[in-house]
Amino acid sequence: MSKFSKPYEVFEHTADVGLHAYGQNLTELFIHAAQGMEDLMVPLEQIRIATNREITVEGHDAVSLLIAWLNELIFLFDTEYLLLRDFTIDSITATQLVAHASGEPYDAQRHELSSAIKAVTWHEAAINFTDQGYQARIIFDI
Repeated sequence: MSKFSKPYEVFEHTADVGLHAYGQNLTELFIHAAQGMEDLMVPLEQIRIATNREITVEGHDAVSLLIAWLNELIFLFDTEYLLLRDFTIDSITATQLVAHASGEPYDAQRHELSSAIKAVTWHEAAINFTDQGYQARIIFDI
């Protein structure tokens, strides 16, 4: 269990919205960032597990890998209207992530869509290691 009091928190940022994600290791950090982003769109408790996707992304460092990961999840929503809730990181290196994500297609009757996220921005994107674990700062274009 992470030493942080919560896995992520939302912060306001002009016309965009930001997220601080926390984790004891990069695996936990990437999962919490994905959960936080999905929760910005639709409350996680509204998402059922009906389908699963394998996701592979690459980057040149941890920050670009995190941005690629989250942008791939946004792409799945944009192309398949897929809302995701459960994430398993199968492998993660400094430049590649392989994961499985589970969820269901968006259903206007059951899901309260609050934010449509267009993309993850590079603005102020960062991953830091502290004595409490990893912390990421991400800003989304909405």
